[in-house]
Amino acid sequence: MPTSLAGSTFAVSRSTPADATAAGFAALSFTQIKGVKVVGEVGTQYATSTRNYIGLARPYQAMSGLAELSLQVELIRIADAGQDMLRTLVGLESACSYRATRPDGSLIYFTAQVNGLMNGGFTSGSIAEQKCNMAVLSKVIEVD
Repeated sequence: MPTSLAGSTFAVSRSTPADATAAGFAALSFTQIKGVKVVGEVGTQYATSTRNYIGLARPYQAMSGLAELSLQVELIRIADAGQDMLRTLVGLESACSYRATRPDGSLIYFTAQVNGLMNGGFTSGSIAEQKCNMAVLSKVIEVD
């Protein structure tokens, strides 16, 4: 379930780190995306595959790589350099880097592709909203 955490920020960088570590992400230049209402759940999850070995009573599940993970970000559409950058990223095949900052200063880094940006319904309560869908491509790095 998505959560809203007052005082958090969300930022984007057109670059990806040479080394997918906290230090690699920290070396990038990020642009804050303002007007963010909600960022969905993000974390590292692995896919599993069934393994059948001769002599075992039953097959078992083994990790087989990072699972497909999508993230939805809800925005209030405003004039903002970060939102403008996000709009230019829709449909690009190259990944970009993202940084979420919690109020306590801890960070979450990951790379993703923006695969959708939808406008809110045309009602008085949602006409200024947008929902951005991202395909998370990397392991999620958390820094306390």
